[in-house]
Amino acid sequence: MIGTKYVFEQSLDYDAPVSSEYLNVIYEVYAEPRAVSLDRTRDGSHELTYNTSERDSQQQSPLSPFNEALESLRAPGAVLVLARPPGTGRSITAYALYARLLHAKFIDEVRPIPFGGSQHFPVKRLPREQRCGYVLELPADEDEFQVHETFGASLVRAQHVLEKRDSRLIVLTTPEQWRRLSQGAPPGVAPDLGVARPTDIAARWLRAQEPGFPVDSWVTNSQILELLSSQSPTDVLSFVDLILEEHRRALQEGAAAESTLESRKHRTQEGPPTSFEQQVANVVAARSNWEEDLYKWHVDESRTEFHRNFLLTASVLRGDSVGHVYAKAADLTEELGGEAVPISGQQAPGVIAMTRAVNARRNSDGTLKFDQPHWDDAALEYFWNDRPLARTKFLRWLARAPLDEAKAKEALESANRDDRRALAVRIGEFAVRWAVRHRRQEPLEEIVKAWHEHGIDKELWPIAIALLDRAAVQDVSARYIHTMLLGWAGRKGEVSIQLAVLAVCTGEFGRNHTGKALRRLRHTAGSGNPDVAKALRDAVQVLWSDPSVRRTLFEYVAEWCGDQKTRDTVGRRTFAALAASAHPKSGLPLLFDDTGLEEAEAEDSFQPSVAALVTCWRALLSQGPGPLGEREVDAAVFLWLDAALHRPQLKSVVLETLRQAVAVRGLEGPNLRETLRGCAHGWVQGQGRSFSQDREELRRELSVLLDSDLLARKRQPGQGGADREALARNSQEVVQDEPALPRSTGANAT
Repeated sequence: MIGTKYVFEQSLDYDAPVSSEYLNVIYEVYAEPRAVSLDRTRDGSHELTYNTSERDSQQQSPLSPFNEALESLRAPGAVLVLARPPGTGRSITAYALYARLLHAKFIDEVRPIPFGGSQHFPVKRLPREQRCGYVLELPADEDEFQVHETFGASLVRAQHVLEKRDSRLIVLTTPEQWRRLSQGAPPGVAPDLGVARPTDIAARWLRAQEPGFPVDSWVTNSQILELLSSQSPTDVLSFVDLILEEHRRALQEGAAAESTLESRKHRTQEGPPTSFEQQVANVVAARSNWEEDLYKWHVDESRTEFHRNFLLTASVLRGDSVGHVYAKAADLTEELGGEAVPISGQQAPGVIAMTRAVNARRNSDGTLKFDQPHWDDAALEYFWNDRPLARTKFLRWLARAPLDEAKAKEALESANRDDRRALAVRIGEFAVRWAVRHRRQEPLEEIVKAWHEHGIDKELWPIAIALLDRAAVQDVSARYIHTMLLGWAGRKGEVSIQLAVLAVCTGEFGRNHTGKALRRLRHTAGSGNPDVAKALRDAVQVLWSDPSVRRTLFEYVAEWCGDQKTRDTVGRRTFAALAASAHPKSGLPLLFDDTGLEEAEAEDSFQPSVAALVTCWRALLSQGPGPLGEREVDAAVFLWLDAALHRPQLKSVVLETLRQAVAVRGLEGPNLRETLRGCAHGWVQGQGRSFSQDREELRRELSVLLDSDLLARKRQPGQGGADREALARNSQEVVQDEPALPRSTGANAT
C-alpha cells in the first residue's frame, strides 16, 4: 500500500539524492495533465474544459504538452521552467518527469538544490554530478528580497554547463514571478503543460492505495464528481483519504456483522452494513464537515459539557489511550469554566459510556476510532466556529496537555517521559495541520510559549522546534510557515517566539532556505534579551557555512555593530561568532577562511572590507579592558594575531584593521586601545600560554603602529583636551610597558 500523504509530507534533503522509493511512488500515482480550454459559461464566468477524447482518456498523446516536455528533457543540458501557482502539483510534476527519465535510464539520480542566500543563482553553484536531474525552487518574492531579474538569462549559461555533465534542470516558480524573470531566457523553456483532471488524480491514487478498489463506481458518481470538479491536487488527496476511510469502514462493518455475535447484535440495533449510496452520502457529509449531524448531536437534550469536551479531546488526541483522553477531557471541562468532573469515582459517566456517546469505538490497543470518516476534524471545526470565545482557553489547555499529568497518573495512564513526548508530538502535529489549513498561527504560538516556559533544556522545547522546522521545509506547509516566521521574528519582547525563529533558522530551514533565514534573523536583531542575542550568534555561525550568504550576512552584522542601539548586544555577539571562531580545517577566523569556495562563482567569493571590519572591531573592543579569560574579545584578538603570525598574506589586513579600530577621538579611544593592548599582552604570554619571541615581535609591531597614530594625532591642530590627556596617559603606559623596545622605535613611544 502507498501512503497517500507520503509524497506531500516528504522532506527532501538537499545534501542527498531523492530516494528511489519516493520516485517510485510518484511514478505510480502521478496523473498526467491534460490540455484545457477556458470557456465562458452562461452567467459570464469561466470554467476549464478538459480534453476528453477517447484517445486522450486512454493514454496521453505523444504530442501532448506533458510528453513534449518529457521529450525535451531527454536532451543533455535541458532546462524546463514550471511556472505554476503553489498547491497545483508543480513539485510532483517535476519529480514525475524525472521518474520517467530515471526509468528510461536517461539519468542516474535526482537532486533538489537550494537557491542560496543571494539574489543571484550563479551557474557554478550547480553540483558537478554526471547524469543528474536537478530541481531548483525559486524563493518567493518578499518585501526585502527578490530573485534578480537576470535569472532567466542565466539559464542560457546553465544549459551549457549542464550539457557537459549530461544533466538536466527543472525550475519551479510562479507565473507572476516568471513574468518578471523571463527576459533573456531560452525560447520555449516554460511551456504550459495543462492541468490534471481531479478525477484522474483520485483514480490513480485510489488504485495505488488499494488494488481492487471500485474506482469507477466512485469517480463516476454524480455527487463525487460535483465535489471533485473544482479541487486542487492537494484537496483531491484529502478527498481520497475520506473515500478510502469510508470504504474500509464499510468493509470492516460488513465482515464483523457476519463473524461475531456482538457485531450481529450491533447490526440488529443499527441496521444493515452501509450501502454504497450511504458511503457516498457519508463522504459528502464529511466534506461539508458533518455540520448538520454535529449540530444535532450537540443540541441533543442528553448532551452534557463533559460529552462535548470528551469529543473535542478525542478529536485532538487522536491515537492516544482512551483513559488518557478521559482524564484530559475532565481537565478541559474545568479549563472552559465548567465544574470539576468527579472521574475518580462512579458519579460521572465512564469511559465506555463516553465512547458510545461520541459515536466512537475502542480499538484493541486501547485507542479510539470514530465511526464516521473525518468526524474528528469536523468536530474541531465545529467547536472553532461555534465557540469563538472559548478558543483562547482551549488553545491554552492544548499547549499544557503534555505538561500536566496529575489525572493521568491517577488513572494509571500515560505518565512517563516517552508517553509525554509522544503526546506532545501528536499535539504539535495537530497544531501544524490546523495552523496551515486555517492560516491561523494561534495553536503554534501557544505551544511555543508554554513549552518554552516549561524549560528549553527539557524535552518539549526541542519537539516544538523540530515540528516547526519540519513544517518549514515541507511543500504543503512551507509557504505559510515561512510567512509566520517572518512575522514572529519582529515581535520584540516575546522571547520564546523569537527564540523559536532563531532555532528554526539553525535547522533544516536555515540550510535549505538560507536567504529567507537571513531576513528573519535581521528582524530579531532589535531584541535586547541576552538569550535572543546568544541564539542569534549561533544562527549567524551556522549560516556562514553557506558561501552565497556571506556578503549579505556580514552587511547585517556590520549594520548591527554600527548602530548604537544594537552595538553592545546583537552586534558584538554576532561579530564575535565570526571573529572569535576558527574553521576546524584551516584554523583561520571564519571571516578569513575560504574553505568551500574552490567551486564557487566569483559572486560568492567574499572578503569583508577593512572599513566594515573596523566598525565591527570597535563594537567588540568596547567590551573594555579586564582580566584575561574567556571573554569574546580575548578569543578574537588571540585568533586574529595567530592568523597574522602564521599567514603572512593576512598580516597587513589584521594589523591595519586593529590599528584603525582604536583610532577614535574622544574618551572612547583610550578605552579601545587599552583593551587591545591588554589582549595583545595576554596573547604573548598568559595563563596556559608560554612566552613566544615571535608573538612578542608581532605585538611590538602592532604597538608601534598604535603609537605612531597617537603621535600623529597629537601634532594635529585643534586636538581636544580629552585626546591630549589620553595620549599622555597612554604614552606613560607604553614607556613603562615596553622598556625593551629598540631605540629606533623608542621615540615613537614618547
